[in-house]
Parts: sequence; C-alpha cells; structure tokens
Amino acid sequence: MTATTFLDEHARHAQPGHPERPARLEAVRDAIEADPALAALPRLDAAPAPRKALERIHFPEYLDLVEAFCESGGGDLDIDTYATPDSFEVVRQSVGNLLALVDAVMAGGADNAFALARPPGHHARPAQAMGFCLLANAAIAARHAQMEHGADRVLVIDLDVHHGNGTQECFYDDPSVLFVSSHQAEIYPGTGRLEETGAEAGEGATVNLPLPAGAGDEVAGLYRDLLPPLAARFRPNLVVLSFGADPHRLDPLAGLNMSVAGLVDTVGVIQEVADAEADGRLVVTLEGGYLPDVLAASVTAVLRRLVDPTSVIDDPFGPTSRPPIDLSPLTAAVRQRHGL
Repeated sequence: MTATTFLDEHARHAQPGHPERPARLEAVRDAIEADPALAALPRLDAAPAPRKALERIHFPEYLDLVEAFCESGGGDLDIDTYATPDSFEVVRQSVGNLLALVDAVMAGGADNAFALARPPGHHARPAQAMGFCLLANAAIAARHAQMEHGADRVLVIDLDVHHGNGTQECFYDDPSVLFVSSHQAEIYPGTGRLEETGAEAGEGATVNLPLPAGAGDEVAGLYRDLLPPLAARFRPNLVVLSFGADPHRLDPLAGLNMSVAGLVDTVGVIQEVADAEADGRLVVTLEGGYLPDVLAASVTAVLRRLVDPTSVIDDPFGPTSRPPIDLSPLTAAVRQRHGL
C-alpha cells in the first residue's frame, strides 16, 4: 500500500510572482483527483511536527526567529525565501504529515509513501532559511526514523536539480546517514562537488553526483550503476527520497533535460534498492518543480510506480530531442572516490 499526505492549508504560504507558489500543488491535487486509482490512495493527516522533532535538526534560536518573523507579519528571509504570517504553522503541519508517513512505513502500515509537501526543504540549513526552504523536511524525517523507530542507518537521496546543501550539512559528519545527491553542477546553491564526501566520522557518507547540463535520462543509468553497491555496503533500514521535478527538460529554473519517463525510471531504481536493502521502506517528500503541469505529471507517474513497479509510464511531454551525454566519466570518478 502507498500512503500520501496533502496539506490543504498550503496556500497560506504564498507570495505573488514567486516560483514556489500554490499553483504547483494545486496542479498535483487536480491530477490525482482525476485518476480514480490515485484518488483512492490512503491519505494520512497528523498534528503539526512537535518542537523536539524540529530541534533534532534545527537550532532552537533559528526556530524562534522564524516563528517570530511570521508572527510579526512575515516578508523576505533572504533574496529567494519568503514567509507569510502563516508560514511557520503551515510548514510545521507539512512536516508533521511527513513524519506520519515515516511512522506508517516504519510500523508496516504502508509499504511506501509520498508526502506532497510545501514549502520544500532541502536547502534549509540548521540555522538558516534558504532557497525557498524553511525547514529541512527530509533531514527531520530521517532523524525522526532514527530516534522514534530505531532506524540505525537511513539512506537519504536527493533527486532535485539543485544540490541539497541543507540536507548535506545536517549529516555531514554523521556516518549513520548516507546522503546521495544528483544535481546540475555549477548552479544554485554552488555546493555539491564530487570532493564533498563528509567530515570526521561521516567521511565517505556523503556522495555527490554533479551532473553536466543536458545530462538527460542517462541519469537513470547513473543511478543504476552506482546506487545498488552504495546501498548494499551501507545496508539502510529506511530510504528517504527528496523528489524534485525540476530536472525535467521544460523546467524554467535549470537545464538538466530529463523527461517524465526518465525521472520515473530513476525513482524505479531507488525503489528497487529500497526493496533489496530496506524491506521496501521508502518515503518520498516533494521538493522542487516549477512548471505546474510537468510537476503534476511527474508526481502522478511516480505515485503509479510506487503503487505498481510494473506500471506503464505516462509521459505527456515526451522525450528530449537533444542527444544524450555520456556520464561514464562521472560514474568512474564516483567509483574511484568512494571505493566501489
């Protein structure tokens, strides 16, 4: 069984003209409701994330700052990241729903799950909002699984087109979390180099896959080459996936040039790894994707794959016409650096 969450109050976090806008999730909701099988998936609702869950990742002073900023009327936290008077309440509820999915998957009440979250989280640092993100959603979920369910080892994968610098920072010296991020190189936020592999006890537990612009659907093959041996060595109890649809060829914020089919094939590899190494325990949380129709098509296709790994991919936008880029040099470099 695949469980989901949808935050009905998400539109209370909105700023006119901003790319991270309610229309993103509204398009996803409409696409799910138009598909009877997806509309019938169990939807979990929960209380807002408790403060202790947030403080496992974020400094208390930072949480106090964001809460007070919202209570004072909100505004711009930085050049990219806004908050409204309701944003702290909205993001706490969104994270609470994500934690409910972790609880369900870890307890066996669901095989896998997809949290349709807003705002995204993977750029949020322990003490700083960044890149549209207020709380480090995936990191909070991973630590929750460890502290509340005894998950000794959590594999966190980031499939957004931008490097998950916040998630990386949360676990950079922690060997109990293996962080794997594929992202377009040399764009925002400027981190995620191959050489960034962790620090101290966490050395080797950060694996960055910086992709050239235009990499296209060869990304799925890269994951198929590298993820199984990484996961087999690490032996995770849970896989958490930060899924962004912004690697898609039509997304306005980057240029990785993937198709819906390529994104879903990549998620399929991740699902196979979760099946092989973590008894199928896979929790997905939504990150970027800034063309609502593409985001909706991508999310619904991923949901169908989670429900049925043999499902036929519906790709209304089709493949790219640009030739693929050879990623074998990157594969070889990652293998050498991480001893695969």
